[in-house]
Amino acid sequence: GNYEEGYDDGSGMIDPNTGMPIAAGADGNKEVEAIIKENMELTAPSVCTCLICGYTAKKKHHVENHIEANHIQRSEKGYMCNICLSSHSTKNSLNVHRSKYHGKKALLQQTSLF
Repeated sequence: GNYEEGYDDGSGMIDPNTGMPIAAGADGNKEVEAIIKENMELTAPSVCTCLICGYTAKKKHHVENHIEANHIQRSEKGYMCNICLSSHSTKNSLNVHRSKYHGKKALLQQTSLF
């Protein structure tokens, strides 16, 4: 039999279209953003849905955070704080860290970089 099809070796999530694992590589955050975008859709007015498990929320960023935290596995933490250089596994955890530990200082530095 074909034992490869649909097998998840723990390195990533399963793509519902192909049955094959998806992993966020060292390529980083652009790949993660693409995976998130591919796996969510607006299913009703003001309702965004995770296409992997059916989780719904009124705010798009809640579903984005959900997908990154629950369906994407990484071998490394992909987000680094530009103030203290701590590493974080999701964009949301980095933003929570910045707000909690660096406050307005983080927001000012973040906006001055662009």
